[in-house]
Amino acid sequence: METVKISKGRRFLKKGDKLKGLFVILQGSVRAVLKNDEIEMEAGSIVGLMESASGAYLCDYIANTDCLLYAYPYRETDDYKKIFAADEKYVAVFTMGAMHQAATMLRRYHMFLEMAQKYYATLMDDYSEYKKLCNDYQIQETAFHRLSSATPVRLEEPIEKWTMEYYGKMSTLSLKYMDQFLARDYAIGIGEIQNAVCWMVKSISLIQELKDYLNVHKELLLSPSAEDLFQMYFDLARKAASTGIDMEPLFQKISEIMEYAKESHLFPEKLMEVRFSEYKNYDFHMEAEHGTSDTQIEEVHEEYEEGIDYLGQILAYAEYGKKETEQFQDLLQKYKDLPDRLATTDDVRKLRKQITQDFYDIYQLVFFRSLKGGRMPAAVKMFLNFGFMDEGLAGEDNTHSLYDLTQELHRCKADNVFTIYEWLLSIYHGENEPSRNEFDMDYTNYLNEQKKTGKITAAQMGKLASDNMEKVKFELENMFVSTNRATYGKISTFCPVLCEDDIISSVEHMLITAEKANGVLDEIRKVDFSLFYREVGYSDPEHEVNMEMIQKEVLPNIILMPNAGSKAMMWQETAGIKKDTSARFVFPIFTVVDVEEMMTEVSGRFRWEMCRKIQGVRWNDVTEASLTSEYNDYIQYYRKNHDLSPDAKEKIKNALSKAKNNYREVFVKDYQSWIRYESKGSFRLNKVSRDIIFRYCPFNKEIRTLLRANPMYREMFEKYEILKERKKRHVELWYDRYQKKGGEINEELQANWDFYDL
Repeated sequence: METVKISKGRRFLKKGDKLKGLFVILQGSVRAVLKNDEIEMEAGSIVGLMESASGAYLCDYIANTDCLLYAYPYRETDDYKKIFAADEKYVAVFTMGAMHQAATMLRRYHMFLEMAQKYYATLMDDYSEYKKLCNDYQIQETAFHRLSSATPVRLEEPIEKWTMEYYGKMSTLSLKYMDQFLARDYAIGIGEIQNAVCWMVKSISLIQELKDYLNVHKELLLSPSAEDLFQMYFDLARKAASTGIDMEPLFQKISEIMEYAKESHLFPEKLMEVRFSEYKNYDFHMEAEHGTSDTQIEEVHEEYEEGIDYLGQILAYAEYGKKETEQFQDLLQKYKDLPDRLATTDDVRKLRKQITQDFYDIYQLVFFRSLKGGRMPAAVKMFLNFGFMDEGLAGEDNTHSLYDLTQELHRCKADNVFTIYEWLLSIYHGENEPSRNEFDMDYTNYLNEQKKTGKITAAQMGKLASDNMEKVKFELENMFVSTNRATYGKISTFCPVLCEDDIISSVEHMLITAEKANGVLDEIRKVDFSLFYREVGYSDPEHEVNMEMIQKEVLPNIILMPNAGSKAMMWQETAGIKKDTSARFVFPIFTVVDVEEMMTEVSGRFRWEMCRKIQGVRWNDVTEASLTSEYNDYIQYYRKNHDLSPDAKEKIKNALSKAKNNYREVFVKDYQSWIRYESKGSFRLNKVSRDIIFRYCPFNKEIRTLLRANPMYREMFEKYEILKERKKRHVELWYDRYQKKGGEINEELQANWDFYDL
């Protein structure tokens, strides 16, 4: 035995750690923190007692005050004999402590059982009264389908009354009587202690079950989404106000509901404050004079609190079926219980596949439910933007960080940066068209194919072509599913539900914000200034300009997928047939990979695919000079190229092997070296590849000036300047003619002129 001092606020034992001792509280108090419960332990309580049978701490232990503890070494049941041998009075002391703690836990269990039973009875009574009042006021009642999922609380193995009575009586005995009762017999003492521990552990398990029940069902009475019984009463009061009927019975019932909500301690203070003040501040007299009118529901900014049933909130918001909810919860629990969630065995693969299918079904339901408006719980925002569903899977600290992040989602938004939820909203509102599917088929071509195969008629095709809801479904079922898996990086072990295993740094550090994404994009553009410029036609017949080609910069849209991944994708080089539409780059919203490296890689792929799009079927025809045709020719015939040394040829051979003979991927690696190293004068490319890349991906003026003295670049730069001056001279001449005809140099034309100064 030794004396241990613990300072206030310190967590001195951590949940999951191996049992290393029992601690009797001499002075102060300790807080035992479970998943969604806290237990106060005063002087005389024994910390670690209820874990003495399991061998690991079941909760975190935090000092409420400065504490003084007696520490007893303990690993297994036989260690009690060593403790008792030091002083035989300890048989009674430890047994008495076990009795007190068991009685306390059993009382808590009974309190939560009564709370759950009372909640269900109150809910049913309030709903019955609502229907009666609707009948009295002759107002059509609002259907409450979600209430059908509510059932009375049922525990498979409830604790019987005699058990609570037994430990209640035993906890009142004096230490002297307990010492006489046990006769200082080690075996009897240990037996009584371990029996008490069993009831403590069972109480904790049942309390958790009861709290889960309350968390799932409490939103039927009052919820952040305002789809609850309280809102139904509020709406009834608004409608009834215009009839002139006595409102007192209805107001009285609403007051009772608010009072019960406060006394139950089930609901966050902020939520009650917002919802109840909306009702209290409502002018029913004005309603009586002017009739009913809709009110705008404001969003609640919830404060983080422990013990939230996130999954329950998400599934309730999705209005997921009762049977489906239970099945999905069961699947997720099995996934949580896996010793290795990254295993590739058939049973684990099958489990991940089923969870993945259900995840996307739920996502679609939640997204379309969000279009109806109303308050969106933080849990739903976490799901839609981060792929979060369960605190146990994501980790408590990560969950807290994600919860806070829902108030800062604006950091992940810009004109060209979208969270996946914002991207889907932009399609629903007609601001963007759906992406191409994995067969490179856009929405229009998809409908044409459906019509060709007889799956839809011409009339249906016409309707679907302008149906934004169907466009969102197309995006959800195609681009979303494909890129969410691909950006995760580990395709064989992919599961769309956010897991702690993937969050290997802080959430803040891993988050890709709009500032971060555009910041690295700007750094690449400073090197490869022409990256996002395209030649587009400009015409102004009124001033005799039929068709001139000008340079126009079109930045890509960056879409952040709801996962913690390691890959980025260049999903498509333009949004449609037109060249002056934005490319679509897809990134995970969380990553530990260098974002600049990811952005450089997708920019290289964009360079290649954009050239292929412009060149069409002649993308690899060397008689039609282009980036892809020349690079294709260079790689295809590198063995015969006399400008390449044997060492350079060997490097190309190795690069081809690593890229699995994919010429584009060889170019992408060279492009990354071009941006990261060659732009700083550090040579990584051979003479041939350097010449091709510079001609189609030239450095900006500042870098060219710095590197001009280097003989490796001088000849290339001189040729480039000559060609650039010729083009600039051509632009200057037609601008002069255009202005003489009365044309004005608008923003578009000025940007084209500025391009030749870069």
